[in-house]
Amino acid sequence: MQDTIKIIGAREHNLKNIHLEIPKNKLVVFTGLSGSGKSTLAFDTLYAEGQRRYIESLSSYARQFLDRVGKPDIDKIEGLTPAIAIDQKTTSKNPRSTVGTITEIYDYLRLLYARVGIQHCHLCGKPISQMSSTDIITQVLALENGAKMMILAPIIREKKGSFADKIEQLRQKGYVRAYIDGVMVRLDEEIELSKTKKHTIKIIIDRVINTQENHTRIAQAVEKALSETFGEVEIEYTLEDKTQVVHYSEHFACFDCKVSFEPLEPLSFSFNSPKGACESCLGLGSTYSIDTKKILNTSLPLREGGIKVIFGFNRNYYAELFNGFCALAKIDTKKSFDELTKTQQSQLLYGTAQNVEFQWHGSSISRPWKGILQIAYDMFKDERDLGDYMSEKPCTSCNGNRLKPESLSVKVAKKGIGEIINMPIEECYEFFANDKNFAYLSQQQQFIAMPILKEIKERLFFFLMWGLGI
Repeated sequence: MQDTIKIIGAREHNLKNIHLEIPKNKLVVFTGLSGSGKSTLAFDTLYAEGQRRYIESLSSYARQFLDRVGKPDIDKIEGLTPAIAIDQKTTSKNPRSTVGTITEIYDYLRLLYARVGIQHCHLCGKPISQMSSTDIITQVLALENGAKMMILAPIIREKKGSFADKIEQLRQKGYVRAYIDGVMVRLDEEIELSKTKKHTIKIIIDRVINTQENHTRIAQAVEKALSETFGEVEIEYTLEDKTQVVHYSEHFACFDCKVSFEPLEPLSFSFNSPKGACESCLGLGSTYSIDTKKILNTSLPLREGGIKVIFGFNRNYYAELFNGFCALAKIDTKKSFDELTKTQQSQLLYGTAQNVEFQWHGSSISRPWKGILQIAYDMFKDERDLGDYMSEKPCTSCNGNRLKPESLSVKVAKKGIGEIINMPIEECYEFFANDKNFAYLSQQQQFIAMPILKEIKERLFFFLMWGLGI
């Protein structure tokens, strides 16, 4: 077998009758000035001839589906085998394109979290679940045997109003008792509620002891509570002088934070969709904001260039406003920014609630001091040179994870999708390869998750094989 590739008389494009011998099984690099023929030799000569010979070895039926490759302008090539070529391409500049999206790993992550993820409230961190009426009844009947139960229907939660019409409707329906603002009252008594205060009204559907004989009665009471509240019921049960309250809902909601949630879908975890993208950064993970280092020169006195955006052409109004504020706040403009106290620095940057009086075109006017940062926005919001004073920073709402807080709070194996995408590849592969992490899933959830996990692990393992784990 020939150990070299011999090129004789290469004249493709700007090659001038080149004779060359290239060793096989070696890393060979072509270097030279732009236009010297490096790409012509590699792609238009070596690769083109290798492809032409390979295609000609196929049947006429197979060749009709392949592009014809012409013979390069060359006398002879010896020792050439079928070749592949990886062409040079520029990297994507799209900020919405990541390693996860290109390799489809993120697509499978979105599917995994949408199908088996457990929703948590993004405000208090408590799990959120959706239950059918049958599931709720089963859960209620499974409470401690012998417990004294009070089945409540919360029809009003922390809303202002007198609710006289609502209370009258409850009387007509035959309800006798209710909890109003935590106090049990009889509905046949006169009830007056303040219109300006928030109230909570819970109907007492039934009071019963949880025994086998009462299961049918309890189930009917729960069904009645769910119909009155369009899917909510509270169970207050007492056992051995210990009272607990359990909330059940047919909807995704957090009762403590009074927040409702939409059902999960793959788009809930897409930073390219309004359903999942962070509303502050629009799914980019970063925002542009005024950079104090670019609008301040902390080594110069304030009035001699210490604040770059105040003084200059056509900025006399802001200069007068600034001088008026410094006089009001007793800030010495001969000092630099670093020489000011922390309080003075904060007032200078972020503003105060006080109005500043200053002279403008012979008149005394009063304006609020918004702070240097807001003034910079106001000055340059319609100009292109605002970019000279801004820097790209991670979004403070999503911490650079691009998604809404509701999406970031969904957990799979106790980890949110934001934690997964920030893992090193080796650590991420170990997490998905450990079956113990997903042993908590039900049989149905495992049936859904296993094919998705398989695709994720295969792609992560490919990264590790090519040395991209570090």
